[in-house]
Amino acid sequence: MRPVTFAVVAAAPLLLIAACDQIMPAPAPAPDPAPPPPTTSSVFGGLDLSQPFTVRGNEPFWNIAVTSATLDYNGLDRPQETAPNPGPQVTPTVATWTVTTSLNNPLVLVLTPGPCSDGMSETVYPLNATVIRPGETLTGCAGA
Repeated sequence: MRPVTFAVVAAAPLLLIAACDQIMPAPAPAPDPAPPPPTTSSVFGGLDLSQPFTVRGNEPFWNIAVTSATLDYNGLDRPQETAPNPGPQVTPTVATWTVTTSLNNPLVLVLTPGPCSDGMSETVYPLNATVIRPGETLTGCAGA
C-alpha cells in the first residue's frame, strides 16, 4: 500500500494547483478609458467670442464694445450704457446676449454668422448683428 499512498501524496499538490486554476477567474480586461470631455469652443462664425470685439452700425452710428467683463453701448447723441457680460447663449446659428444696462434699459444683442459690410467702408466682418433696445432695432456687423 505504500506505493498508492506515495502516489496520492505526490499528486495532491498537482490537484490543488489545478483546482486553484479553476477557482480563480481570469482577470477581466481593462475597461476602455473614459472619453475626453467635449471641448467648448468660443469661436462662433470665425470670431473668438472670448476675446474683445466690436459690434457696430450706421444710421444712426452706434457701437457696442464687448469684453469678457462688459458690454459698452455708445451711440451718436445717446448716453453711454454699460452692462455686465453674462456671456452669450450660443447655438450653431445664433449667439445672443440679454442684459440690462446701467440706465436700466433692456438690451438684446444677436449675432449670426455670415459676411457683413457696414455699407460705408469696404470692410467685411464675419458676423451680422441685431441690437434690440426699447423702441428700436439696430442692425450692423461684428468683428475684432
